[in-house]
Amino acid sequence: MKPEDRYVVIDVETAQSYDHIIEIAAVEVVGRTISPHSFVRRVKPRSAMSPFCYAVHRISLADLEEEPYFEQVVHDLMDFVGANTIIAHNYAYEYNTLKREFERAARPTYPRERFFCTMALAKQSGLPGKLRQACAQAGISIAHLRAEHDALNDALLAAHLFLKLSPAEMR
Repeated sequence: MKPEDRYVVIDVETAQSYDHIIEIAAVEVVGRTISPHSFVRRVKPRSAMSPFCYAVHRISLADLEEEPYFEQVVHDLMDFVGANTIIAHNYAYEYNTLKREFERAARPTYPRERFFCTMALAKQSGLPGKLRQACAQAGISIAHLRAEHDALNDALLAAHLFLKLSPAEMR
């Protein structure tokens, strides 16, 4: 990983499994450093809230009533991500969720080849697949986190895991 290399680590929270983003966060990694630059938005979904998803993040539809729809924030997200590699923990979740949102917004979706998966990296290193468990076993503190998930903290955890475990060809 060269000092000028830029990666964007993305995490989403959803109203339905693999669909309807309600919160998205992207953090910038430049070289071996997590930059202070980030993109965080809550989004009003066009669906009901699944009880399972609500239990994960505790964000209600009432909390999102005044938020924009995804198509109103997609341009800002695309500007932040740019042409860089996208890092995600369990990238299939972020990829498939973003793909559906981009299609609804009539925008070209990010190709799979742009994604790098920290869950696969964790498993290759003998760590569990769950983000918080992998981080804890890798020596990345999770003590400051609340039980419920949020996109920014999960993106930051995935960024720390990426930096700790990234393969030599990415260093």
